[in-house]
Amino acid sequence: MRTHVLALLAATTAVVAPAAASAATTINGSFAGALFGVTSSTATIGAGSTFSSAIGAVSNTSGDLSPIGFFTSFNLSPVTATAGSSLSFSSAFGSYAGKVVSVATDTNVVNLYALGTFTPTGSLSGYAAGASSLTFAFTQTGGANAAVSGGFTFASPPSGVPEPAAWGMMIAGAGMAGAAVRRRRSSTVAAA
Repeated sequence: MRTHVLALLAATTAVVAPAAASAATTINGSFAGALFGVTSSTATIGAGSTFSSAIGAVSNTSGDLSPIGFFTSFNLSPVTATAGSSLSFSSAFGSYAGKVVSVATDTNVVNLYALGTFTPTGSLSGYAAGASSLTFAFTQTGGANAAVSGGFTFASPPSGVPEPAAWGMMIAGAGMAGAAVRRRRSSTVAAA
């Protein structure tokens, strides 16, 4: 009897062990950046506005997302400032699909928090798909029909809904990233 139990245990270990060894872990890290060419569906931004962006660019990374290069671009779907609306992005490093969970507005500022799933590809393909969050801050200065700027933070596992002070820091970071890109473009044009 004892021999049968040991043989059964050995056979179970041989079957289970390879499956456990091949399981990939989910990403643990974050990245932030700026959205360029942002347009709004409304003259003055607020709840219900839909934001479109020509391109998004990563400005800093941490954790498992560190291999993503500075100013790596990605394509973002239009984002509507309504709880329950869908959004997604695709890039060389992965794709995201989620829904807006909360919307907070203040004068000329719209903040969104979304939860979804990130599916890594490319240099991150060794990781499994997992839960993640996207936090957006859109700002419009100068009144109706004025330019809109946008910034974002991605986190896996998901971060909590940001406090008001964190929204302000994210908006400032997006502005600095935008200024860096403009400076970089003007020096490239001058060199040409």
